[in-house]
Amino acid sequence: MNQPTDRGYEQPDNSWKIATAVFGILFLAALVFGIAYYSKYRTSYNKANDLGTQLDDTRTKLEGELASLNTAYGSQMAMNDTLSSDLQEKIAEVEDLQVRIAQAKKELKSSKANAAEIRGRLAKMEELKTALEKDIVTLREENTVLAASNVQLNTDLTTTREEVSNLNKQVMGLTQANEKLTGRLKIVAPAGFRADNFTVTSATKNDKLTSKGKRIDQINVTFDLNNVPEEFQGNREIYLVMTEFNGNPVAAVPGQNVSLNFGNEPVNVRAADLEKVVLKGRQSVTMSFKPTDDLAPGTYNLMIYSDNGYLGSTGMIVSK
Repeated sequence: MNQPTDRGYEQPDNSWKIATAVFGILFLAALVFGIAYYSKYRTSYNKANDLGTQLDDTRTKLEGELASLNTAYGSQMAMNDTLSSDLQEKIAEVEDLQVRIAQAKKELKSSKANAAEIRGRLAKMEELKTALEKDIVTLREENTVLAASNVQLNTDLTTTREEVSNLNKQVMGLTQANEKLTGRLKIVAPAGFRADNFTVTSATKNDKLTSKGKRIDQINVTFDLNNVPEEFQGNREIYLVMTEFNGNPVAAVPGQNVSLNFGNEPVNVRAADLEKVVLKGRQSVTMSFKPTDDLAPGTYNLMIYSDNGYLGSTGMIVSK
């Protein structure tokens, strides 16, 4: 009756061991997950830093190239003032690009998602840089052409000044000779009225004005007959005579030999043109002729006669 019985015996409690094991497993799993997540985070962070470094290098390169472009523009502005406005515009564009690069860097730091957009902007900036370089080449070529043109213009100006000086000397000599000839003709053959306001033009076959002897195809002489006395009005013959400066006939000018009697002094002339006109108190007359050959460079006399005397004269200069 006093033997022990198994009914009242209780089993030991192992639940805390099980809980401890579960918590340990969960801790290890969390640790492994945390290490893996940190590794991925570091990889992403390093990639972001590398991308930022790459963009910084690109920006530094672009800034250096843009600085070179600024220097090139400054040189171009100094070479030719006429291109300064264009260079100023290009410099303003470069400064605007620098501002955009700085803004792009800020946007990259603030959000990784903006990296693609920034790359696109940098590509556009590269295109703009290429366009600016092409503009610089074009401006340099234009400046070279302008410089060559300036040299040619200076040469032509010097030549023209020398020609003008020579022509002025010839005109002075012609004026003095004409004054002597006019005085003599007035004594020999006074007509009672005179021709004034001479205009002499020489032209090519295409009616282009020229003074070169090898190109002259027609010579036109226009003059006024004013204050014609009534007794000299009516039907008259007007003669145009061309001679060399020394009074000799011009072989290249066709003409008709005419003998005029002015009082007791006969005058023989070779008329390059003859016009029959009805004289009034005032009128303007145009006469012309065509040389049969090239005119030699030099000074020529153009004299006007009527059937009753000498009317007036002028001169013309033929160049090479």
